Amino acid sequence: MSAGRSEHDVDMLVLISEMYYLQGKTQRDISEELGLSRPAVSRLLQAARDEGVVNITVVDPSKRLKAIEDQLMQTFRLQGCRVCSSSMPEMLKARLGARSADMLISLLKPGDVVGIGASSTVYETVKALPRVRDCPSVKVVPLSGGGLGLDGAPQINQIVHTAAERLNGEPVYLNAPLYVGKPDVAKLLMQDDSITQCTRLWDRLGCAVIGLGQGKLSDTHDPYFMAALEAVEHQQVAAAVCGWFLDIDGRGIIGGCPTSVSFEQLSEARHVMAVAGGKQKAKPILAAMRSGFVTHLVTDEDAAREVLFMLDAGVGHDS
Repeated sequence: MSAGRSEHDVDMLVLISEMYYLQGKTQRDISEELGLSRPAVSRLLQAARDEGVVNITVVDPSKRLKAIEDQLMQTFRLQGCRVCSSSMPEMLKARLGARSADMLISLLKPGDVVGIGASSTVYETVKALPRVRDCPSVKVVPLSGGGLGLDGAPQINQIVHTAAERLNGEPVYLNAPLYVGKPDVAKLLMQDDSITQCTRLWDRLGCAVIGLGQGKLSDTHDPYFMAALEAVEHQQVAAAVCGWFLDIDGRGIIGGCPTSVSFEQLSEARHVMAVAGGKQKAKPILAAMRSGFVTHLVTDEDAAREVLFMLDAGVGHDS
């Protein structure tokens, strides 16, 4: 810094720099507020940079995000991880969908059975899929039954149909509700030929794409989902996955009678990709990572940092 400047001059450089760089005011705002000409404000901002009052550093976010990806992969022994920059909720799902669509394409093999979970973020993944012609004989199946779509997304069979079109594959539909009221009725339903044409493919999953719900009564208006939550100690539920529940340590909690792929079948799949973002999804993500059946994760920076913070804080493991 120039030794010739008075303390008052230095204070002016600091003030203008704080207004411009920290408060986000324009040069016009500053000139009007301080009674200076705009050229004078511009010269003072340049002087602040030249004399070291302001140091501008350009940070490559890809390096920062890559470091978080590596940490998550090492911590949870994942085969793959993509962490995108956080953004407003309406933009975040589309951003996650683009990352997960790209990852799914990289994992596909000819003849794969691709399982699709009922989730608005999984729907964004399907919408982001390119049209593929070099991966023949793919079958696309729902991972659960379902009636109305979730969070404004289409019904699960519609999402499966769109995914099959994009992947040049064959859709196999599941015409069943997500929850059946009575266990004996659920058992009979799952043995019906029209249902087993889909469910028997769950034993052959090559790639599965799942969303992660928070498993809170306040987050749903579905009476059947609410009944399933109320059938368990819902205070212990950390994540909802394909109609089932997990506690914070990744252990399954039985609730209701969902027409869904089992955790055991997911564990046998070659790849299971979980897609979820936003800081509020950190708890479901941590539970899913501890379950042992997730091989790939797509999330955002806010959620990833919160997951790592929860780990450092010792959340879970019956603490």
